[in-house]
Amino acid sequence: MHHMLNEITPLISRYGLWVIFFGMMIEGTVMIVITGILCYLGIIYFPNALLVSISGAIIGDQFWYFMGRRYTFSLLEKFSKLKQNILKLKPSIDKKANLLAFSARFIYGGAVIFPIALGVYKYNYKNFTLFDALGVTVWSFVGILFGYIFGNSAEYIFGEITKIWHFILLIIVSIFITYILKYYYKHKQKF
Repeated sequence: MHHMLNEITPLISRYGLWVIFFGMMIEGTVMIVITGILCYLGIIYFPNALLVSISGAIIGDQFWYFMGRRYTFSLLEKFSKLKQNILKLKPSIDKKANLLAFSARFIYGGAVIFPIALGVYKYNYKNFTLFDALGVTVWSFVGILFGYIFGNSAEYIFGEITKIWHFILLIIVSIFITYILKYYYKHKQKF
């Protein structure tokens, strides 16, 4: 592991937390697993990674919430698929908006669509912030832990990660597995 750490540690220690922060705003599932792997390898300190992951995800969710709240009609008219999904969510929002705010990151596609829908239907901002922050905190902790375990398992199965290409291969495999699981879950919901 020391060979790889010497090659990438300066780059990750300089920019890693920023990449995690913005990655969590944009696409959190893959980023959270990669963050856990970096924590396992000792490249990023777990408490810092957790704090940055939570912050990035909350800011991203706030952005989507305000996009839904402020640009309701222009968003829905420009994106017909988004409009259909938001209309489908109306009964759920009426009955269990707090649960949707909490679970957005745990449900495939929910990280963007749920905050937008909650904003569109004028869900209480304080409740959104509270339940979203709670959900993001749990999701970040579990996601980083999963990435940590995945990194440990990969090293246990394949041996010590000693080269940069081993690390890159591990990242590619984690991205592939994440998208396979997302694809499976998405198609399972349709049946």
